[in-house]
Amino acid sequence: MKTLHYLAAALLGLSLTGCVSFTPAGPISEPAQKASAARQQAVMIDDVLVSDSSLDAEVRKNLSSQFTSQLNQRIEHGEYFREVISFPASLGEQDVLLKLELSSLKGKRTPHPGYFPGALLTLTGWIWFNGPIYVDKYDLKGALAFEDKQGKTLASSQKTLHLDQNTGLWDDDYFNLALGSTQLNQLVEELLQDSLQQLANKP
Repeated sequence: MKTLHYLAAALLGLSLTGCVSFTPAGPISEPAQKASAARQQAVMIDDVLVSDSSLDAEVRKNLSSQFTSQLNQRIEHGEYFREVISFPASLGEQDVLLKLELSSLKGKRTPHPGYFPGALLTLTGWIWFNGPIYVDKYDLKGALAFEDKQGKTLASSQKTLHLDQNTGLWDDDYFNLALGSTQLNQLVEELLQDSLQQLANKP
């Protein structure tokens, strides 16, 4: 009986850790596969705008710098365009400017409601057989656009990712130090592919 009491106390302690908020901060990684054919124009990546008002100015500035560098690498390695050019070079008449804004970068980890009773009733079998311990909640929102040299929008996309993800002991995200990177990359990839498809349909 004492063992059961100790177990209940330990599980209760874990379940009372409460909610933990975090910012999905990447990194924005290289694409899973390259484009089948590069567009015969150059692209310039504008500074990524992080406009989530829940983050302070210094954090937004640092994330903007980090994301801009990583997005440059993603576009270059994806070979979507003939060339990726950087300031102070200027756009040619057929070249495009890529703009990305991330207006929501919110993540929250909460205890799964079934964790404590499930782990107690199964004598921790719930944990070892990968029953959910946490629920990771994501609220990500972004917009991506391609503009021509004159600032005219050629293609644009807006996406929102709301996700409640169960996480157990053996899931990759349980000890993930870059929590939310997979979800952020999913958002960026959806925005990019949607906008690229629109761009491809332009005469």
